Amino acid sequence: MEERDDLERGGVTRRDFLKISGLTTGGMVLGSLSHPPPSFGKEAFPASNISCIIPSKPGGSRDLFVRAMAPYISKYLKEVSPGARGGGIQIRNEAAGAGQRGYSLMFNAKPDGYSLGAIETSAITDNIIEKPQFDFTKLTFLLLSYYSTKMIVTPKKGFNSWDEVASAMKKGPVKMSVASFGRSNHIAGIIMNEKAGTNLRIINFPGEVEAVNALIRGDTPLGLMTEGGAAGLLDAGEVRVLLELTRGTDYPGAVSLKEIGFPDLADSMNNSNYIIAPPNLPEEPKNILIEAMKRAANDKEFEAWAKKAKFNLGKTYGKDAEEKYRAMSQYFENIAPILLKHLK
Repeated sequence: MEERDDLERGGVTRRDFLKISGLTTGGMVLGSLSHPPPSFGKEAFPASNISCIIPSKPGGSRDLFVRAMAPYISKYLKEVSPGARGGGIQIRNEAAGAGQRGYSLMFNAKPDGYSLGAIETSAITDNIIEKPQFDFTKLTFLLLSYYSTKMIVTPKKGFNSWDEVASAMKKGPVKMSVASFGRSNHIAGIIMNEKAGTNLRIINFPGEVEAVNALIRGDTPLGLMTEGGAAGLLDAGEVRVLLELTRGTDYPGAVSLKEIGFPDLADSMNNSNYIIAPPNLPEEPKNILIEAMKRAANDKEFEAWAKKAKFNLGKTYGKDAEEKYRAMSQYFENIAPILLKHLK
């Protein structure tokens, strides 16, 4: 039975095998099997679908980006690896335990190329707040997929300018919604309060969708969002940008960190997002995946979508992506005392 199963998994039935070998019931043809037919060889990677774990709920910017890029990666996997019969990417959202379940699945998956994951640099804070559960540098880095440009926005009937916010903060804390405790937007809010002297009362919500809903309802007059996550709301005129956490801004009426006197904060505010695989992924599937991701990231149609959706493509691969992650990890370690004051 095991022999039969193995043959069928290779695309050849037992009867096919007997015919090829000459071992039919009518007679036997002697011949060499030192060069078996191609169907007996190793299947081209990928031979089946690939799972990609998103350690957050559906609807956030990271989820949106991976879902948009997945079809392009699948398309180029077939181009990079002729004969591949798989490559479809199935998204799995695993948000339980503030993403801890998703991280656990990433680390414990078989390193065969059929399990991927998406992480961002703010995941490092998990190892600052508590005893480290995962050493994220052990993961196999495939792609720095995009940078998240952050901004503080207000509903269409909210503040008219950042100057109005600054005046309001002198009278008392101004509420600002952010997604997910200890994650990238929350950390940016903490850094703003600590290093830019803002008086923002940060209100955490379980995810980006909940934080946006609170903002639109008017529960909070401000929201700290990524540009990609805010794109649809900006296009619909539901929110306006007051402050972009960068060195410059193209949004009418908005200001940047440089303009309010804190240009050096810009480099640390906008976190990086990565597509990874479990530790110790072998070279063959790793190289195939990286090449497919390179082609996907440079696909003109995908580039046009990313530009329209306000995602700043990272286009950094393999070891280079890992080095950028390590550099940001070092930055977070350097500001650990500030983070611990607010996250413990």
